[in-house]
Amino acid sequence: MKLPILICIPHSSVYVPKKIRQGFLLTSHEIASYSDLYTDEIFNIPNVYKVKCDVSRLVCDPNRAPDDIISEAHLSTDGVVIQIAEDLKQIYKIGRNPTIESVEKRLKKYHDTFHEKIDKMLPKIKFLIDGHSLKSIGPPTKPDAGKKRADIVLGNRSYTTCSREHTFFFKRFFEKHGFSVAINDPYSGKYILGYHCSRKHLPGIQIEINRKRYMDEKSLRKNPKKIRELNALVKEVMEEFYEKFLK
Repeated sequence: MKLPILICIPHSSVYVPKKIRQGFLLTSHEIASYSDLYTDEIFNIPNVYKVKCDVSRLVCDPNRAPDDIISEAHLSTDGVVIQIAEDLKQIYKIGRNPTIESVEKRLKKYHDTFHEKIDKMLPKIKFLIDGHSLKSIGPPTKPDAGKKRADIVLGNRSYTTCSREHTFFFKRFFEKHGFSVAINDPYSGKYILGYHCSRKHLPGIQIEINRKRYMDEKSLRKNPKKIRELNALVKEVMEEFYEKFLK
């Protein structure tokens, strides 16, 4: 039996379609560094529902609003299709920046598909988990640039997507297992939580796991043992949450 919980994994993929990849300046290593590597393994829980994005967030980010497109996109490190990465590296070769028309095609193919999958599961679920990773030190374009981050960051969009009781359940669980935990700092959740979740109808929370806990951030090599341990913890917290709040 599956628990009535949906885990979204929007940023684990490193896949960039060939035609788009030909326009990139980035190396494969750089593309991988901008993904939430291995979150598809950490959040791969067999007895819950899952939705995973199959392309890199650099192609189209399902965790940004589909109308988050600006004419000055070449100046922006955020949005549904970015042209500058969070460390200020240019993504595209000169003359290969995506047009508004090409962005619209990506939205239809990747963004719409991802959220339609979530919509189809809504009758079966009572809680949503948005699964991410975060760099251990804030990148230069973020408000916490240069600062160390907590092991676990829980996001609830200022307590609009789930209750304090839900949030502190997760906080206490991870603290009990030796993790430092922050709430809404530096990330409180973006489009996935904002679009699908509310305290009244479908509560949900974002869970960001610090990459230093399971991988080498420079080489991007994973620590299989740490990933297995995190996967077991996520499974445990899902089952305990179900018993306490959803059963």
